[in-house]
Amino acid sequence: MNEPIRLAVLGDPLTYTLSPVLHRAGLAAAGFRGDSRAIRTSVADLDARLDELERSGHHGVNLTHPLKQAACAAVTRRSPIAERAESVNTIGFERDGRWGDSTDGPGFVDLLESLDRPVAGTSTVLIGAGGAARALAVSLLDAGAQVTLLARRPNAPGGPSVAGVSIAALAGTESESLLGGADLVINATPVSTATLPIDPDRIARSALVVDLVYGPAVSEWTVAARRSGREAIDGLGLLVFQARRSLARWLERDPGIEPLARAVGWPR
Repeated sequence: MNEPIRLAVLGDPLTYTLSPVLHRAGLAAAGFRGDSRAIRTSVADLDARLDELERSGHHGVNLTHPLKQAACAAVTRRSPIAERAESVNTIGFERDGRWGDSTDGPGFVDLLESLDRPVAGTSTVLIGAGGAARALAVSLLDAGAQVTLLARRPNAPGGPSVAGVSIAALAGTESESLLGGADLVINATPVSTATLPIDPDRIARSALVVDLVYGPAVSEWTVAARRSGREAIDGLGLLVFQARRSLARWLERDPGIEPLARAVGWPR
């Protein structure tokens, strides 16, 4: 790759993202010239945007809310994990077509390993049933975890599902026992307030609490969980670890975690 590598992150509304910072840090660490930018893109505009970026010589893009499921139909071929999760967060442009992958789940398992949190045999509760939740569920299941999704409408016709993963109602008696016995509780919804989507006091004290939401400061739910005595992290950690996986796919070279983490101030 002698030409500068051009990357981007797409999403809507995309009011705050550190993906371009991570992309630039990864490119530099791996010895490449290049740049990255954030481009607001709606679901309706996704196909046209990808066509535009491909024509202009971009090498790849990351995708965030609400594009991950829609992107499945926008690529020529999908990785097995993207196929199972019905979620694509990484796209590469090649001469024989676009490929789509999901680095969220593998990146999340990498993150847990970095925290010395074993995955095999753990009881995991994911709040939400969107693309991010399904991507994490697939990788956690493959790593030996027992996984349950808590959804507002678990029995909605045509709702997303993952083979081997249980689905329960977010507001119900079953959720109380699941949260009280979980080793890992993950908020995979866009909501992050002090008590929503789940009051931290409902979660086992020994559990690791993870909020996939991130922003300029530590998320409200993460702060509330820490104040209640739980170990908790927000979504900046996953962003770093999934970015490493995406960059390794685009560049065919691992940039490592340290330069990425340093670029965005992880851990915090």
